[in-house]
Amino acid sequence: MAKINTKEDIISQDDIDSLLRISEFIEPDDENSLVEELKHAILDSAKLELEQWQTLRDHLGEIEELIPHIDLIIKLKKEK
Repeated sequence: MAKINTKEDIISQDDIDSLLRISEFIEPDDENSLVEELKHAILDSAKLELEQWQTLRDHLGEIEELIPHIDLIIKLKKEK
């Protein structure tokens, strides 16, 4: 007999979209990954204006603040 899915078992379109965005962000071999985008911007630094570079740096600072939390999550998941 098949199990009937409850609301908690069903993934929403927002959840799917969020997972796809995260996947695109971290995928190392994807030309559209954040790292690849940054490399292209650096190689062609004329693509961004000074204000855009400053905004980018601010965003990277926010990511740097999250790194210890990400490291803790990785450590805990490995221990599990």
